[in-house]
Amino acid sequence: MVQVFLGLGSNIDAEHNLAAGIARLSESFAVQQVSPWYRSPAMGFEGPDFINLVVEIRCECPPETLAAALKQIEADFGRAPDAVKYSSRALDIDILLFGNEVGEFAGLQLPRADIRQFAFVLRPLLDIFPQGVDPQTGQPLADEWPALACQPLYPVRPVQVHSAG
Repeated sequence: MVQVFLGLGSNIDAEHNLAAGIARLSESFAVQQVSPWYRSPAMGFEGPDFINLVVEIRCECPPETLAAALKQIEADFGRAPDAVKYSSRALDIDILLFGNEVGEFAGLQLPRADIRQFAFVLRPLLDIFPQGVDPQTGQPLADEWPALACQPLYPVRPVQVHSAG
């Protein structure tokens, strides 16, 4: 089983959709941990704040198969496959880390560059994977935090841990 970290976000009925999204993930994958939840301003467009978190799962499928399953979950939550990147959404799920995979997998770049660009991705990842290492650079992910710490980010929920099941 591969250790995978997923970034989840929503700015449409966010608390409900994120909780439902985590429940949906647990139907198909072994959910290991759920990070604290964080609120941050919408990036790249004017819109309601997002709530973001990271979920650790275990899966046996290749990255392309997981990506397709996640796109289906997003579609079930109303996201069109051709949705504008910077827009409001009920549920967004991105693969951040897929084991130690590095490279492009059917258009999916691993590890996801957002880890090094956005506090709303890195902070919740570090909360549940503080010892994480970027498989591309070999550097601790925590080394990226000082450059992102000034981005606005507000905790909104306590840590939620789901056991594998």
